[in-house]
Amino acid sequence: MTALRSPRVGVLYRAVDRDSAMSLQDFAKAAEERGFDSLVLGEHTHIPVSRDSEFIGEGDLPDDYPRLLDPYIGLAFVAATTTLRIGTCVSLVAEHDPIALAKALATLDFLSGGRLTLGVGFGWNREELVNHGHAFKDRRKIVQENVELMRTLWSQTVAEYHGTFANLAPSWSWPKPAQPIPVLLGAAAAGDLAIEAVVQWADGWMIGGSSLEWLDERCAALNRRWLEAGRSVTGPVIYAIQQADDGDEFTRRLDRYREMGVAEVLCDIPTAPGDEILPILDRYADALSALSSQP
Repeated sequence: MTALRSPRVGVLYRAVDRDSAMSLQDFAKAAEERGFDSLVLGEHTHIPVSRDSEFIGEGDLPDDYPRLLDPYIGLAFVAATTTLRIGTCVSLVAEHDPIALAKALATLDFLSGGRLTLGVGFGWNREELVNHGHAFKDRRKIVQENVELMRTLWSQTVAEYHGTFANLAPSWSWPKPAQPIPVLLGAAAAGDLAIEAVVQWADGWMIGGSSLEWLDERCAALNRRWLEAGRSVTGPVIYAIQQADDGDEFTRRLDRYREMGVAEVLCDIPTAPGDEILPILDRYADALSALSSQP
């Protein structure tokens, strides 16, 4: 029986334009120096001032959300100045023209040498999506079709796609990505609808949650449906989002993530000044160093 591999460990950061927050460039350099594998960024194109949509996280909507940097341009800076793998957690692909986004992502992967993982989400902010000209009820189908159209452009010499919301006449488009870009669905609720979407059109899942028991159950449910649907026997690619913990708790959780078959753990780092962030990165890095030194 093949031993399960320990997951890679990356960092999730919500980079903003505030001088009081650690800059994306400094954060990326610090993460690379401490041995992290990847850096991923989230996305909101804007936050409408008038909003009835309830924030999906804990508490109120953070003040930094309207100030998020564009993730694709930000990741280009990261890829150009570090060796880190890059990704989104998550990209709101329903808020983009899929033909233009496919070109941007292919270019990013091509120039980075195949370092991109695309986490995509349906989005929770109804008003934000409406400003982009779409009905909130259609978001799941729009995301699926946009991803399917982008994959067609990435893989076909002459690409063509026809859906309800996304259409492409036979077309040429280069560059092609340096790799088949992994597309992982990020779904906060992680219910049966999300599992069915992953099985139907994604390569895997980006999933959060502080309860390891709940996460284990959800990963097991996804793996069952994955195999029932005849997908690859290697299983879905699973990224787990990890909240900041002390070193001992992080080590314990890494062992559980390995048992679940998690491919990568994303440490969720708060948007804060460097003197607050660096000790958190050091705490994680010390735990990783201790694990790597074990026989």
